[in-house]
Amino acid sequence: MSDSFEALARMRTVLRDGLALLDGAEHDDPQVAASLARIAAAIQGEDDPVALRARVPEADQERFDDELEELIRLNAILTAAASSDRDQMVVRLKAVRESRRDLSYYGGAGNEGARCDVSG
Repeated sequence: MSDSFEALARMRTVLRDGLALLDGAEHDDPQVAASLARIAAAIQGEDDPVALRARVPEADQERFDDELEELIRLNAILTAAASSDRDQMVVRLKAVRESRRDLSYYGGAGNEGARCDVSG
C-alpha cells in the first residue's frame, strides 16, 4: 500500500473513532470537546488530499478517489453529529441561563433582612 493510501486509512480511522466517541458519549461529557480537537489536529497533520493523489500511480487513482470519497462522507457525518451535539448544548445553556435569571428575580424579590411567614 502506498503512503497516500496509508494516509487515507489513518484519517478514516480517526474519523471513525470520532463517530464512535460521539455515539457513546453523553452530551455534557467534557472529554468530547478535547477529543474532537485531537481528531481535527490529527486530520490536519496529514498531507493535503491533492498532494496525496499526486503521488498515486495513474493506475490506482480511481481507487484512491473512491477511498477519498468515503473519507469525505465520514467527515460530513462527523461534522453533522458534532454540530447536532453543539446545537443541543446551546439549547441547554439557554435553558440554564433562563432558569438562573428567574431564580435571581425571585431571590431579589424579598426584602433583605425581613422575615417571611410561610406558616399559613
